Amino acid sequence: MLTSYSLFDHDRRNKRLQQLHNEKRRQSGIEFPKPGNQQHLLVIRLDLASPPPATPRSVPSSHFSAAHSSLGKTKDALRSEVQRGLKRLCTLFEQIDIGKKKIDKLDKDGKLIRVPLSDFEFSATIGFGIGFFDKLSVPDDKRPKKIKSIPDHFGLGDVTPYSLAQTDLIIQLGSSSDIVNRWVFENKLESQKEKHDDDRSKLNKNKDKQEGVDSPDIVTAIGGWATITDIHTGFQRIDGRNLMGFNDGLSNPRPGSGYKFDNVVWTTDKDEGPILKDGTYLVFQKIEHDLDQWRGLSSEEQEEWVGRNKVTGLLLGTPENEDKKFIEALKNDDQKAKEKLRKLLNDQSDPERPFYDSEEFKNNVPAWSHVRKANPRQEKLPNGKRIEKKLIFRRGYIFSETSLNNRAISGLLFVSFQRDIENSFEFIKKNWLNNKNFPAEEQRPFTKHELSERHSQGRFSLRELAQIRFDLSKKQLLGLDDEYVLMDKLEEIKDRDTQNTGKEGLAGPSELGVIPTGEFLTIVPFGGGYYFIPPIPNRSIANIGQQFFEK
Repeated sequence: MLTSYSLFDHDRRNKRLQQLHNEKRRQSGIEFPKPGNQQHLLVIRLDLASPPPATPRSVPSSHFSAAHSSLGKTKDALRSEVQRGLKRLCTLFEQIDIGKKKIDKLDKDGKLIRVPLSDFEFSATIGFGIGFFDKLSVPDDKRPKKIKSIPDHFGLGDVTPYSLAQTDLIIQLGSSSDIVNRWVFENKLESQKEKHDDDRSKLNKNKDKQEGVDSPDIVTAIGGWATITDIHTGFQRIDGRNLMGFNDGLSNPRPGSGYKFDNVVWTTDKDEGPILKDGTYLVFQKIEHDLDQWRGLSSEEQEEWVGRNKVTGLLLGTPENEDKKFIEALKNDDQKAKEKLRKLLNDQSDPERPFYDSEEFKNNVPAWSHVRKANPRQEKLPNGKRIEKKLIFRRGYIFSETSLNNRAISGLLFVSFQRDIENSFEFIKKNWLNNKNFPAEEQRPFTKHELSERHSQGRFSLRELAQIRFDLSKKQLLGLDDEYVLMDKLEEIKDRDTQNTGKEGLAGPSELGVIPTGEFLTIVPFGGGYYFIPPIPNRSIANIGQQFFEK
């Protein structure tokens, strides 16, 4: 049995990923190709064509039978149209996968050559929202068991209302080239070479078009049965950092690592039955980061918010973070230092490995930091029990764009995959990240180190102030010997937000949440959706989603 990522070396993981690709059971764009090989993301969200309205209650009973028959035919027509349209769309993806559909590329001599999209690590992933199943009246035994709509902002504990709502479908395109993603999305003009090379008869062409083989792009393939609601583009920086300057997603289930990854991501026979096993659930959220406020913090403050060293990416408390010679060697591109860092990051990348039992990490990674709120790594509690394990697999991408009022905004296209949204993403979001009392004092008391940090930030409980109110030496030590200052502090602690551990480090209020301007550093989720990513039936990408229509 595997006990560490180190037992799954690089070559074995690559072989596992190639095996999964050859098996044609699990959709690509999740475990493979590797996220690091796909620097560009295009997310397209869609709704089905509107279903017919329900039969009015005012229809006389004598006419109900005829009205109901007409409605049934209309619904059947919609269902058939969606089934055929979905076949067209997924046939396009299959043509790309087998290398039959190629893209023109300029070679070094400036000549056009036709190359498969696999040269760009391309993948297309399609997911289905609750509306897809409801509008088409897909029976319960054909739909995923845990599919539901994303809650509103209250339901997930966010502060601001969402502007992006749940949709019926989602398509995720990933590749090493933004142009390739956009070409697959909309490219109705075929090259002259493609036309000359196509020796099929006119009759066969017409037949192929009816079956959807010749849909040149997504826009064409969805015509008549689905409409686009919104489109989002994301990218990765070449240094792997996010716009806040930190390496993102370092602690993540590792693709190709076997059961550790599978247990987090892929549904089983027990989860969904034999037809829908090897699927997964996708969460999409668009999140704005307030970089103007972020830049106002010092590097040390930013590191405490995140819980990692900005230069190395290692958890705070890792001795090498304070090794000046090591840091200098890294800056000078020293290979031995880089190899040592790689090993340290590899050691800390396993999201299941406990770190916060040790004093060096417990006393240096703030309990209210992002990494500790998002994954407490099964921290051991005073009663001997551990905080439960909840994991997701993240494939997040940066976005940068201009809003309707010409304001530059940027942030994260958050994409995660898991076997059960409610028991993973939702649990983490509601019970950890957006829980102002997690982990202290809900799970455990503050440690002595945390109390010292709180006091240095001027945070005290009512009980603590009552104990020192008549102790002049302690009041002087804490800077509370002025009676007016003490009275202000007593008034302040009536606000419960001054007493909790804090919401997610980037959202505030939190232990480090208040900045000198009195504002809170914020992340603003715009909303998104929940989707089920079904497996590939019978090794045929063209048949993805057809299992929902089977009799």
